[in-house]
Amino acid sequence: MEIYNIAFQQAVNGNWGVPESTVKHHVLFLIVRGSATYRFGDETVHIRKGEGLFFPKGSLRSAVSDGEEPIQLYSAHFRDTLPEDLALLQNGIFQLIRPLHYDYLKQRFSMLNECWIGKMPYYELIARGILSEILGIVQRELTGGAHSASRRNLAHRIQQHIVQHYNKPLRISELAETVNRSPTYVSTVFKEVTGRTPIEYMHEVRISAARELLLTDNMTIGEISESLGYCDQTYFNYMYKKIVGHPPSHTLKIQNPL
Repeated sequence: MEIYNIAFQQAVNGNWGVPESTVKHHVLFLIVRGSATYRFGDETVHIRKGEGLFFPKGSLRSAVSDGEEPIQLYSAHFRDTLPEDLALLQNGIFQLIRPLHYDYLKQRFSMLNECWIGKMPYYELIARGILSEILGIVQRELTGGAHSASRRNLAHRIQQHIVQHYNKPLRISELAETVNRSPTYVSTVFKEVTGRTPIEYMHEVRISAARELLLTDNMTIGEISESLGYCDQTYFNYMYKKIVGHPPSHTLKIQNPL
């Protein structure tokens, strides 16, 4: 796989659009703010925050933001033959993606963009690895995996609750009450569907929010740590490095180089 470009795009003065043209590379993107309307020939698809879109090279497309709020998205442009085990992405048509693992995908796209911009040694190899992981997750989302709809829906409800209350202490017993299931059942199903425990997912959401604050806000690391529910900044630094791969101070250096 050869990566052509990784980008974080956002509207300028609220306006964003793509004129009708044929793409020369495979494109995968994830919207993190706003919404847009894409056209592929006679077909129209509306896509909003939390959703993604894949279309293969040779696709004729155009797009325009819906204008309700400025659009922001991560995009990956890559070429050469897709891996054989991603055959679902090789059927020649666009694929709308509504990921169950949106927060994790957002974090991986952010890391991919950071890797591409930083261009540290071996960045291309690392970028291919991150993009391959993202494509694997997308493939799993599109096929629905091996889990029943009821278990996927339960996991999604749990995710929604965590996303809405991630800066508060998470107790499995209280989480179980919100979905009317036993704590053991909630933990088991969530781990089966998402590959992580509710606590691990909570930390991923918190750290994803922390990266966004570090890149867009003037809050100190200590203030961000406290706002996300970490009483101990040392523990916050530990979790940040464990999930992102480097300490929060490194993210600040990338955002504000000397």
